[in-house]
This record gives sequence, structure tokens and C-alpha cells, in this order.
Amino acid sequence: MSLTFTMPSVDEITALYGPLRTVLSDSRPVDIQPELDAVYSLEILGGKTLRESVINGETGPALIIRLVEYVDPVTRAELYGVEKWSVVGFRTVDHWVRLVSETEFERLVRAEFAQPTLPPVVSGSSAAW
Repeated sequence: MSLTFTMPSVDEITALYGPLRTVLSDSRPVDIQPELDAVYSLEILGGKTLRESVINGETGPALIIRLVEYVDPVTRAELYGVEKWSVVGFRTVDHWVRLVSETEFERLVRAEFAQPTLPPVVSGSSAAW
């Protein structure tokens, strides 16, 4: 006998714990002051990677989805960020509850697999579409 647990959706989790905060984005509004984006970028890049999904191209990563534990540079609180970076664009969200960020990470990876955001052929890519 085996047990299967159903992961709650991002909507269900955020209904319990509050919404994700958009920290960095190339095309959407963010929830932090614009002058703090470099500081947040450094903290997130230097954070502890908990999970990562990567698609490599000929010259390096073409898409990275990463769950990271980091310290908020303003409040000094421990947060869990989910960053999606690709040759197309970037967005980073965070939350103080790891489960919320874990659920968002899973959603992004599954969504990328279901409907890729990269062009179908990334030169020299090892990814199969």
C-alpha cells in the first residue's frame, strides 16, 4: 500500500498564509522600493539554494527556476524566494512560509513543462521539447 498526498494549490496556500510578495521583475510591478532592488538581488543570489531546475543552452543556462532561503536585507527576517530567470525575462517572489514558496516552485516547474516559455529550439540545448 502506498500513500499519495495531494499538494495544495498556490491559491489554497496563500488563502491560509497570505500572498507571495513580488521582489524583482523585468516587466511587472514589485512590492519593494525600486532603490532596493540591487540589495535584494545580492541577498537572493547569495542565499542558500534549496531546490533548482535548469535548462541549459549552448552557452550556459537558458532557464533557471530556483527556491532559495535568504535574509531580507531590510527586516532581517528569514524568507524563502522563488526566482525564475531565463533569456526571456525574470521574476522573483518570496514568502515567510516555506510551504508557500515550495508550492510556487512546483507550480512554475510544472507550468514550464506543460507550456514552455522558451523558444522551441535553444541552440545546443540538452532539453527536449
